[in-house]
Amino acid sequence: MTLRDPIRFILLLAGGIAIVAAAIVHGAVNVPHLREDMLELGVRRTLLLAISLVLYFSVVAMFGFAALVLGAAASLLRGNAPSPAPLWVVAGTYVTFGIVAFVAVLPSPHFLGYAAMGALVGAGAGLPGRAARTAR
Repeated sequence: MTLRDPIRFILLLAGGIAIVAAAIVHGAVNVPHLREDMLELGVRRTLLLAISLVLYFSVVAMFGFAALVLGAAASLLRGNAPSPAPLWVVAGTYVTFGIVAFVAVLPSPHFLGYAAMGALVGAGAGLPGRAARTAR
């Protein structure tokens, strides 16, 4: 088996791994920490449950995004061109979130990390496949 698009593969693999890592940290560190803070502040139980549900949904969504990206990388590994549409959705979501959070919430490099994850995925989605490059 020969990898026909190694650069696209590496970009998508790196983006997918970064998204998985962020999801793990978010689910294992951030969400529990926020729950503890809300408990300490005496937030109503129903509000605590609702916020926790939304936060954990974001973790599940991050794993779903990572699955789309890593699935596309696996497709390249098998010699198939992945569909770019889901990759553009993931890339756009992460870039938009990262930039908006950086500008509107807090100018923290943490938020630019999300934009960088999206940029990796967008670069992997946007590079022409090997067949397209050789046809030119």
